[in-house]
Amino acid sequence: MVSLQDAVCDFTGLIENILEETIDRSEFSDLTQKQLYYLKAIVRMKNPTVTMLSREFCLSKPTVTVLLDRLEEKGYIIRFRSDKDKRIVLIQPDKKGERINELRQIACEKISEKIRTGLSREDAMIFADLLKKISEHSG
Repeated sequence: MVSLQDAVCDFTGLIENILEETIDRSEFSDLTQKQLYYLKAIVRMKNPTVTMLSREFCLSKPTVTVLLDRLEEKGYIIRFRSDKDKRIVLIQPDKKGERINELRQIACEKISEKIRTGLSREDAMIFADLLKKISEHSG
């Protein structure tokens, strides 16, 4: 019988492979894994400042600025001044950057398809219930 840890490692490996393949075949293939992580955080945080990103990533402001420069050069983000305080620069994903969530959805669909083809309908439903329980109790 396979151990839980081995099964989890195998499954997360499958997920990582599908995510990498999805990224490689997408418009985001020019991003490194770190840049992808930062872009997802920028989308999630909704118009963060450099200070907010610096805290979120535990990086210095100059390091975050270099990161933002690269994402901006590639067309994933834009920077703009706050209407309330012109000293504050906010970061937001542009249209290309906002599509990062679509990429996650595509990867989730591929993973779900692998599960559906590898399990019976009943086992797939049980697996879905188990994943939900794990998600609910992991917070």
